[in-house]
Amino acid sequence: MEGNASLRPGLEADVDGHPVPPHVALWLDRLPSDLIEALNRFADHGHGVWIVGGSVRDALLQRRSTDIDLATTCPPEVTLALFEGQAIDTGSAFGTVTLKGDGALYEVTTLRTESVYRDGRRPEHVEWGHSLLEDLSRRDFTINSMAIDAARQTVHDPFQGQHDLQTRSLRAVGEAMQRCEEDALRILRAYRFLRLDDGPLWTMDPRLQLAVRQQRERLRLVSVERHWMELQKILELPGCGSLLRLMQNDGVLSTIFNPELPIHENILAAMDRPELDDLEAPQRLAMATVNHPTKALLQAMNHLRTSREIQRQAARFHEHLQHLPQPNIGALRVFAHVLGAEADAHLAVRTVLHEHGVKVGHPSEHPLNQVLEAWQGLPQRASPLTSLVDGHWLMQRAGLDQGMRLGRLKEWLHRLQVERDLTTLAEMEQLLSRLPYEHGDHRSWPQLSFP
Repeated sequence: MEGNASLRPGLEADVDGHPVPPHVALWLDRLPSDLIEALNRFADHGHGVWIVGGSVRDALLQRRSTDIDLATTCPPEVTLALFEGQAIDTGSAFGTVTLKGDGALYEVTTLRTESVYRDGRRPEHVEWGHSLLEDLSRRDFTINSMAIDAARQTVHDPFQGQHDLQTRSLRAVGEAMQRCEEDALRILRAYRFLRLDDGPLWTMDPRLQLAVRQQRERLRLVSVERHWMELQKILELPGCGSLLRLMQNDGVLSTIFNPELPIHENILAAMDRPELDDLEAPQRLAMATVNHPTKALLQAMNHLRTSREIQRQAARFHEHLQHLPQPNIGALRVFAHVLGAEADAHLAVRTVLHEHGVKVGHPSEHPLNQVLEAWQGLPQRASPLTSLVDGHWLMQRAGLDQGMRLGRLKEWLHRLQVERDLTTLAEMEQLLSRLPYEHGDHRSWPQLSFP
């Protein structure tokens, strides 16, 4: 097979290669010019360089890959010198340099010969090597241990990763127990790679499944921030309920998440519904723990050291899920205003949970079908999102000074503006004239909130 004419071959690999499939050859022909320039610079200086990792897997699966990683025989200090001004030292001690392209970043890692792992994540020390075979043999799964020589248009696949792609199987490179012991984060990555497409879950090799079960306690050697990094990626996958079920059954989920927050089987089934594919990770986590107190969810997220913003998003969605709006236009308008883009997600979650027999909220709530019917018939909003009146306008007409009473009156008016879909100041002035704000406890006045 002819190679890309603009690419010059570098040092050959020490492992057999085979011609890439036609669709991968087409992908190689369309590599960006900045990447081609980088590949040629390595080759012109006598180094071997290969495309590796997820981009190879994705190319073979005919999936679009967002990142392209390279492996090379070039030592990191030489890479930094070769690409002065373009290279970022992102981990040269472990052989990693990042190259700045035209709107893209390329991670370049020198082929390595590694010592034993003792911290469950990184080797004690790293020595640079020249063997692509040895480097691939130390990767996690066969589907990630392939390399492509772009100039020669050959794929190096010493561990039959292409076969595992075809059979939708996840298998460790070499001894599964050793791979999980070397880097415990691979345990979480294993579950994530079972969802590489929209079809059924891929199959985990029995030896790998045994290894993740037996080595799961080594996850405690890995920082909780990395736990969340992988858990978040899993939660972002459509149909993540099946993955969480496997993790829960294997005892992995309770190792990284609060063991006192088990996820009910019916909730896991509901999370796989395609209607919920657009949910974000905080929303899915809130749904998974909907039958537990919000405080417990926040404690678990705090343990994972998630950001305050993610905690806020999850807690807000979790608290809202405990309630349904009343099935009338005014209440639904307030519901839509307060929840914004999350209003549809809220009702979608409540619907699938109801259909899976999961009881949420208070028995006194209106029937869900009534709420959904009223929601479908809700007229399009005309009123602006912001309040039509400001404090100065209100002080002039109500005769109030600045303070809590004025603020609460403004919020009361804003709620009525939303409920009645008002659009003019004249309507607001007429509304104000009918409100009994001169007397009474302002702390009891309605607020623009849900519930």
